[in-house]
Amino acid sequence: MSNYIAPRFQPKPKATICFKNNCVTVYDEVADVVNAIAVTATFVIAVSLVVKALK
Repeated sequence: MSNYIAPRFQPKPKATICFKNNCVTVYDEVADVVNAIAVTATFVIAVSLVVKALK
């Protein structure tokens, strides 16, 4: 018997996008897409910075 208690409800995926003074919060599938775009952009920027540093 373990001490792990599973939560009853899983939290919905959520993403907040801000530009200047405007913020929009999206949920569910749209939040998954926004998070995937953010992770991809971060990876591309990191790779480009490493390539630039090696030149």
